Amino acid sequence: MSGLLLMCSACSEPPDNYFPLDPGRYWRYEMSYQTMDGTFDGVYAVENLTAEVRDDTRHYIRRLLDGSLNYFEIRDDGILLTGREKTINLNTTNVDEQQYLFKYPLQEGTRWNEETVSKVLIKTGPPQKTEFHIRAKVELDAVIESMSDTVSVPAGRFKNCMRVSFNGKSFVNAGNYVGGTVVTIKETNWYAPGVGLVKSNRVETTTSRALDRGELTLELESYR
Repeated sequence: MSGLLLMCSACSEPPDNYFPLDPGRYWRYEMSYQTMDGTFDGVYAVENLTAEVRDDTRHYIRRLLDGSLNYFEIRDDGILLTGREKTINLNTTNVDEQQYLFKYPLQEGTRWNEETVSKVLIKTGPPQKTEFHIRAKVELDAVIESMSDTVSVPAGRFKNCMRVSFNGKSFVNAGNYVGGTVVTIKETNWYAPGVGLVKSNRVETTTSRALDRGELTLELESYR
């Protein structure tokens, strides 16, 4: 009996317990958004809706604060973001995605590769306050760095968090305003067992002084 208890005590959390997808769950985050135009504070919120089954595949749905929807699948090798849906002025846009939040096994050292597009390299300038935005595709090396972090955010202090990092860089021609530059992306996400994402930090930089940095941080404020 003691051997069985010892074995069970070493069992890890269920994989989806770090990213709960059951309907009715809700998370609200404090958001800090920094671009070349300054720092902006806001709110980011997500709510789980009832999953849908299409073509024998269960699609988990999350609704964002602006009404857009994100679709996820729990696959044998990890949890995958598969698509986004956004409606503006009755026009619905669907974007296919293939991006893993994390892969299995959930243990330190698990690695994989992802592709992302830069999001926060933004600067407003003439003429007529035109927004210039570098959208660079960057290949990322992803790794689970820790399963035992302690993270403090407005919602509380969370132990045994999983820390997932993404790092990569790419040379791009960003146009006449910036020209050729190297875009570097570093993102770190922390997931608490039974809660989900509690903190995220994404930093994007370039080698151009004209538009050299952007940062996005989320910290969990409340959840249910």
